[in-house]
Amino acid sequence: MRKFLFFLLLSLIFISCGDNGKLSKTDFALKNVIENNGLSAKQEEHVSYNKAQFELGKLLFFDKILSGNKDISCATCHHPRFGTVDCLSLGIGTKGKGLCNDRVKDPDKPFIPRNAPDIYNRGLDEWNVMFWDGRVEKFHDGTYRSPENDLPRGINSPLSAQALFPPTSPAEMKGFPMDYDTNGFQNVVAMLPTNRIIWTFLVNRVVHTPGYLALLKKAYPNKQFYEISDLTNAIALYEKIAFTTLNSPWDRYVSGDLDAISEDAKEGALLFYGKAKCSKCHSGMLFTDQKFHNIGIPQFGPGKNDNGLDYGRYNVTNDPNDKYKFRTPPLRNLLVTGPYTHNGAYNSLFNVIKHHTDPEYYLRNYNPIDNGVPIELLTTLQTNEDVINDILSTVDVPEIDLTDGEINLIIEFLKTLVSPDVYNEDKINELIPKSVPSGLPVDDVN
Repeated sequence: MRKFLFFLLLSLIFISCGDNGKLSKTDFALKNVIENNGLSAKQEEHVSYNKAQFELGKLLFFDKILSGNKDISCATCHHPRFGTVDCLSLGIGTKGKGLCNDRVKDPDKPFIPRNAPDIYNRGLDEWNVMFWDGRVEKFHDGTYRSPENDLPRGINSPLSAQALFPPTSPAEMKGFPMDYDTNGFQNVVAMLPTNRIIWTFLVNRVVHTPGYLALLKKAYPNKQFYEISDLTNAIALYEKIAFTTLNSPWDRYVSGDLDAISEDAKEGALLFYGKAKCSKCHSGMLFTDQKFHNIGIPQFGPGKNDNGLDYGRYNVTNDPNDKYKFRTPPLRNLLVTGPYTHNGAYNSLFNVIKHHTDPEYYLRNYNPIDNGVPIELLTTLQTNEDVINDILSTVDVPEIDLTDGEINLIIEFLKTLVSPDVYNEDKINELIPKSVPSGLPVDDVN
């Protein structure tokens, strides 16, 4: 009933607007697109939340205490100043220095095998699939798939479940057994044998850090003992409140403000939902079907598999049809979340859209230098004919034919998906603590 009333209101708004009460041809076409795709502007969720948990999560998000070497935090790769990403094709984890394009890798440490995804809107109820390969997934019955057979008790969302695993990844936050942390002590976390033991150790480290116990008591007043879900639930709450952005120009247009986007953007929207077939996968108001597709992206980097390749979803399902498939990325705030694709193969929207028009051609003729891939990764580009054919064997991109002009119109539409919040320095600064209880630095510098 509510959806019917929304579309009735939308129709009245569209009918009443325009020159002499008449809808322009483009707006009329977009009205039909909006109705046919069941689109409605998502509302900001101004719900009450536990402020103490939010503040705890904010500090933990920026505190390197959750890493084995005490040298990297969640914010290092998902910083609000940089579109909640790290600006890099492949991430630089423990022992790296600096942020964004200034981050420098330790020559003795590997690249993280995949691009750091943005975390905008991940706390919304619609989000059920985390990581590029979906290895954390919440099903309709409330159960979870994850690398850990049974998740720790108390996990209250897929976003909280996701936060469990970067501290257990050697290349990301865990580190390696022969490492020494920032205090000159051997990395104990890297020597622990199981995820659950790592999580218990990190909880104890946090509880025994001056300042955190009082914060935990305030956030969870009815608890006497704390567990890893108390930390990850707080981090997830911070991410949800801090990075939910549903106030883009496109949201205003869908709500009936016909002047919210330009004529070029409107033409781009018609292409997006029509000839370009973008909405086949980038569907809904989050612009992702949260499913897995192979668009024939070039492979480079250390990979997730022993042969230096990354089989993507196959590593979760063991289904050969899932090889090289990765979760459809959302498109909100896309202008600030590059590089794009599971390994950051493209640093421009134009090039990544162009790739969709002919995956085989752009796979075979990929130029990593032109697309911003670091020099250290150039020799890892997979050019073997057997590998290329293997990648192409599961490509499932619909055939499309777009001119350069049409691609530019689509980009104009994608610009309308950007919330003004991502450029609001005052709001961004409010999300960043000046210090954290561990005393470790908050903002990295080289």
